[in-house]
Amino acid sequence: MKEIKAKIEALIHCKALDLDSLSKHTGIAKKGLLKNLINELIEEYKLRESGLKIINRDGKYKISVRDEHVDTITEAARPEIDKAVLETLAYIAHKKMIRQADVVRIRSNKSYNHIKELVERGFIESKKDGRSKKLTPTRKFYEYFKLPENEEI
Repeated sequence: MKEIKAKIEALIHCKALDLDSLSKHTGIAKKGLLKNLINELIEEYKLRESGLKIINRDGKYKISVRDEHVDTITEAARPEIDKAVLETLAYIAHKKMIRQADVVRIRSNKSYNHIKELVERGFIESKKDGRSKKLTPTRKFYEYFKLPENEEI
């Protein structure tokens, strides 16, 4: 049973799952057994006074940060890449090769800073192209996002 509980714990750490999904991923058909194991895990988390808890929201189980620790992790939990920068990167990657002027026209003049950050992080390459620059995703981009270089994004 420890092995099954460990699987459940790993699964609900990744994302919220209902009993049907947990059954599929663990190979346990008996929903009652799964529910008992989840309840045991919930109690174990309470007893060890962990910084985490297991919640049931709309029939889906998920590991979450305890309320009293949310303020502590807020700064550390910020995404590595700002949403607007990520959107600019997605646009460049979708086009595969695009002039900086075209990115700025579509994404606004704020994209100059996004492009600068993306070049510094090594996600895109910038090469002079007349009055503008040509932007292309780098190998690091494809490796970081686990994408094949030769397929459409």
